[in-house]
Amino acid sequence: MESNAKDSLLQLLFTYQSTVSAASDTLLALQFGDRYASYALKDRQQGQLLALGYLQTASWNQSSFDQLMGVIEKWLSPQQVVEIAFDMDNLSMLPVAGYEEKKLQALHQSLFPFNSAAVFKTETMAEWQLQLGYTLPAPLLQGCLSRFSGARVRHTFKLALDNAGQSSAAGKLLIDIGIETFRVLLLKNNRLQLFQTYPYASPADVLYYLLSICEAQLMSPAEALVVLTGLLEKESALYKELWQYFMHIELREAGFIADDFPFPQHYFTTLNDLLLCA
Repeated sequence: MESNAKDSLLQLLFTYQSTVSAASDTLLALQFGDRYASYALKDRQQGQLLALGYLQTASWNQSSFDQLMGVIEKWLSPQQVVEIAFDMDNLSMLPVAGYEEKKLQALHQSLFPFNSAAVFKTETMAEWQLQLGYTLPAPLLQGCLSRFSGARVRHTFKLALDNAGQSSAAGKLLIDIGIETFRVLLLKNNRLQLFQTYPYASPADVLYYLLSICEAQLMSPAEALVVLTGLLEKESALYKELWQYFMHIELREAGFIADDFPFPQHYFTTLNDLLLCA
């Protein structure tokens, strides 16, 4: 993969292709973050995972989007069902009651640096009585709408809440670990308390933010349930550090039906959640 724009180069970090013959009825899931993209292809009839990939990029522009399309081109078909999730870090929200888009946009611009090249997108979460707002690089959104006009699109916040399960008064922290950032969803008594993305460079950074959240929310780390997904392993320093403070930790696995899948399945749990939307 080559490009004239150095910062748009895609780096393929994980890739998988099944030995099973390609199916005619497939489902494609695409997930985009500020600095990554992931994809998964599934046989809709058999439920078999056929292909998966995770790529990193410095930024999204027309070049990087076109490169991604080149990577997945062989998996595309005209009548294919496509599910898309945007995992952008900049997310603002307001209650649906009395909602006005200009109010949400003003809130968003007060929280996040204004980018004239970005497109402001809104979504409604009726079941939680929330209106969401976030910005996307224009080439990314326009490319998705052009190439996948029939796709269903949502922010990963919706996926996270839909798959959060029940929570008690002790609190439930759902943590998804990325390459340089991690996302935290906090529920108590089935009520949303927090949804935030944080940067990290070391396990100490992650621990600092999580303990700060517990303190601010009057939660005991020893009693809270921690559910982990994303790019970490049980042997990692981060996982061991978490066990020093949190007594109830679970890894939520993707549950792929796949032959000889070479990676821990919890790396791609949110991607599988997207596959299950169809």
